[in-house]
Amino acid sequence: RELDAEFFALSAVTVGVAEVRKLVDQARRLREGGRRIVLLLDEIHRFNKAQQDALLPHVEEGLLTLIGATTENPYFEIIGPLLSRTRVFVFEPLSEAELGAILTRALADRERGLGDRQVEMAGEALEYLVQRSGGDARRALNTLELAVLSTPPASEGAIRINLEVIQECLPRRE
Repeated sequence: RELDAEFFALSAVTVGVAEVRKLVDQARRLREGGRRIVLLLDEIHRFNKAQQDALLPHVEEGLLTLIGATTENPYFEIIGPLLSRTRVFVFEPLSEAELGAILTRALADRERGLGDRQVEMAGEALEYLVQRSGGDARRALNTLELAVLSTPPASEGAIRINLEVIQECLPRRE
């Protein structure tokens, strides 16, 4: 909306050059109507050199504004010509305070979180989860959700999440 552009999101895991060509054709039609096109390509590092080369001329000519998302080092995974036409933004892990706020909000949010359940989370369990999530909100939220959904409510209906429950639910890195 802010860019007044058409937005497309694709995953490099599931699409190939044929889908990119279809999108390019659609982008050309949209541009004729005065529309700009933004393409979010998730997991861009999964595109091989030939697939990345197929994007290059369309990025160069300004037909597509490309946003590539990756968890890999783009300087090793993205071809130089494509990389030279981009800006790289590095996202740092969240702080413990930020993760704590996200988890607290998830526990209270009745629409998008766990606020519709009567969850009582021990302070040490929350602290442990924050510390062990490595700044990763997805990991923290998935663990919290697993803990809440796998813990049977007590007789009065409260779901009590303690340190042991969080330790059992945290994914192990081996």
